[in-house]
Order: sequence, then C-alpha cells, then structure tokens
Amino acid sequence: MVSVLGIVLVVGATLCFSLFDLLRKKLTGRLSDAFLVMVLALGAVPLYGAWVALQPPAVVSRAYLLPGLLSVACNLGANYGFLRSVRLAGLSAVIPLLSLTPVFTALLGIPLLGELPGAREWLGIAMVVGGALALQLGESSGERGRPWTLGAGAWWMILVAFLWASALPLDKLATEASNAAFHGLVMHLGVGLSVATIAIRGFRSALGRRGTAGAGAGAAVWLLLTAVVIGAAAQGLQLLSLQHAWVGFVETVKRGIGSSLALVLGRLFFAEPLTVRKVLSVAVIAAGVAVMLW
Repeated sequence: MVSVLGIVLVVGATLCFSLFDLLRKKLTGRLSDAFLVMVLALGAVPLYGAWVALQPPAVVSRAYLLPGLLSVACNLGANYGFLRSVRLAGLSAVIPLLSLTPVFTALLGIPLLGELPGAREWLGIAMVVGGALALQLGESSGERGRPWTLGAGAWWMILVAFLWASALPLDKLATEASNAAFHGLVMHLGVGLSVATIAIRGFRSALGRRGTAGAGAGAAVWLLLTAVVIGAAAQGLQLLSLQHAWVGFVETVKRGIGSSLALVLGRLFFAEPLTVRKVLSVAVIAAGVAVMLW
C-alpha cells in the first residue's frame, strides 16, 4: 500500500517534470542539445550540494557503487538516445513510445527490488499505458507517412524508455544505500561531467552557431535558470518518492498524469487541437491511476 506522503511526492514530481519538459521544449531552439543537457545537469549540482550540507551526513555503504554508477550511465545514455531519436523522427512519432516505461519499470522492479505488482496494479498499468498511447498516437504518428511503422527513430526511443525505466529501480537501490540528496548530487554531477568530457569540442561550435543576442539572450538565461531549478526539484521529489512507493507506481502515475498535462499544456502554449480521442484517452488514463490508488 502506498502512503499518502508517497502519493504527494509522486504528484509533486510529476507536476515539476511537466513544467520542466515545457521549459526544455522552449529552450531547444535557442541552445544546442548537448550544451542544454550539460547545463541542466551541472546547474543542479549546487542545489543538491546545499541539500546534502543541510542534513545529517549521508551514510554511504559499499552497496551504493554499482547502482549509482549504472544509474548515471542509464541517464546519460537515455539523454543521448532521446536526442538521436528526435533527430531521426518527429516528436509525435516517437514521444508516445515513452509510455512503455511503466511496463519496463514494473518488470525490472521484480528481479531488482522484489516488488511484485498485484492484479489491480497490473490493470492500472495497462489502462495508463493504453490510454497514453491512444492519446498521443494519431494519424501523424508514422515516420515518413507510414503510420504505425517503427523506424530507426522509434527504436531509439524504445531504448530510451528502457534506459529510463532501468534507472528508476537503480535509483531506489542507490538511495537506500545512501540518501536522496547524495544520489541526486552524484547523478547530476556524473551526467554533466560525462557530457562535457564527450562533447567539449561540440559546445564551442554549437554556441557559435546558435548564440543569441540582446533581449533574446536574457530570456534564454532566465528560462535556463528556471529549468535548472524545476528540473532539480522534479528529480529530488522523485528520489524521495522512491522511499515511500514502489517503482512501478511512481513511473505509472508520472506518465499518466504527465500525459494528461501534456494535453492541457499543448492547448495552452502551442494551440494544439482538442479531439474526442484525446479527451477519452485522458479519461482512461485517469481511471487507470484511480485503480492504482484505490
């Protein structure tokens, strides 16, 4: 049974992740992708450093090393895979495939954490995943005019879904062997430094090509700073939620509410149309989350 605190933390993380995605979408046209990944990761390091300093010293056991390093590797690979996927295919063709993460997360939680969902939880997962796929997969879902065809971009995004699903149980193991603040610090520092090491040459040329000036630069800086804070809060709340809820629940609720919010935010900020299919899909998602919470 998931505690009330666990539910509050998951919902809080989901709201922050939705806002984080919105800010990242606005920033992608202003900054290079690699530079954005690096700054969002390293920018959160001082925030996590302050969190570590403001609480009792973390007792880090030797059991932290393997899941901690694997989590950094999964997050690094997922970020690069995501960028590769959206280069090869449109967002509407590949983003819906991230709805597979609750299935991967629940399955991986069985051998890694011994968390076996019951029949009701599996029903909720199925409803959320089915509703999310129906919500986002439409007539524009195919690559190059081939609906329901899995091209290279789709396979990259399936890999991303698996890597992010793998990272969640690893994060839980890592936080159990340390605490949420320490693991968040290590994860952001590891991803940021890895990107900087791998792509240091690309940053210079990318900044030269995409640099902004005047008011545009100032707006980008404020958006970037806001994204750093919101992203750090989202990840921190998620790490805390893993201490109070099983990983399949965390990922399912995040994708369920996140898909519904994407419908609202898309309408408000990008004038995306509302259709009967979208509204019915959101209803199925909400019902699936309710089944898991009941």
